[in-house]
Amino acid sequence: MKTLLFGKDGQLGQEFISPLSSCSQLLAVGKAQCDLSRPEQIQSLIQAFKPDLIVNASAYTAVDQAQTQGELAALVNTHAPTVMAKEAARLGAAIVHYSTDYVFDGLKEGEYSETDPCAPLSVYGQTKYGGELGIIEHCKRHLIFRTSWVFSAHGNNFLKTILKLASQKQELKVINDQWGAPTSAALLVKTTMAVLAHNALIEGWSDKVAKSDTYSHWGLFNLVASGFTNWHAYARYSVDKAMQLGMGEGFTLDATKIHATSSNDYPQVAPRPQNSRLSTEKLRSSFHLELPEWRECVDQELHKLKHSQLI
Repeated sequence: MKTLLFGKDGQLGQEFISPLSSCSQLLAVGKAQCDLSRPEQIQSLIQAFKPDLIVNASAYTAVDQAQTQGELAALVNTHAPTVMAKEAARLGAAIVHYSTDYVFDGLKEGEYSETDPCAPLSVYGQTKYGGELGIIEHCKRHLIFRTSWVFSAHGNNFLKTILKLASQKQELKVINDQWGAPTSAALLVKTTMAVLAHNALIEGWSDKVAKSDTYSHWGLFNLVASGFTNWHAYARYSVDKAMQLGMGEGFTLDATKIHATSSNDYPQVAPRPQNSRLSTEKLRSSFHLELPEWRECVDQELHKLKHSQLI
């Protein structure tokens, strides 16, 4: 099987390279090899390589900048995945794509399901929603995973930012009125591989998922770690756990000095959903999966960071 991976240099793309290489002929590309703001480059690459599977781990993720760079955000987040979907359909290939909690306005009480109406508050959310619609319209064999608060030992993310600040600050204020599930790139990749195995797209991962049927499930699924928290509690947990693991030698900040504040006191260019809780019932029942609690994901990445120079 031939797999084409977009976004190889991002935190999600880096996690994908090893498992995809182990079970397919992998071509992994970043911006240097394919500029997703140029549709003709996407078309040429797909037509030349002729993949059986396209994995789009790339996106324009500068949420605040998207408010003034809407055209670029739309090219990468809406038009690029739509082009990928069209080319996948022509080849009879499948496509995997990742979307976001930002497609919702965050006003619902409780968890969002896949069928809840979308009402993105920001340009970023609007362009990501557009990408979903483009894929759904043009390629039947699609897997779209909506996720939230993604982090890993690589790249830029909230977990690594907090650990850096713990070595620079003596006190810190973090928002406590936005809720969601911190989700590791490692969990996204592991779950995606299990779903692909269930759908008989890859071999060698079938033992990672319990099969009670042979029916392939395609479509849109929420994929986040279990449980939920707010940014303030997430920050406190991360610093406290890092210190327990012996990572706090250079810290000038401990968890008790991370204070809660309202999002009203921390203005941002692009509005964020207050509630980013996503129900994973559809995913878990479709593929017979269990998803770890968010703290377990954080612990795993902290262990990786402890043994690296990536902070």
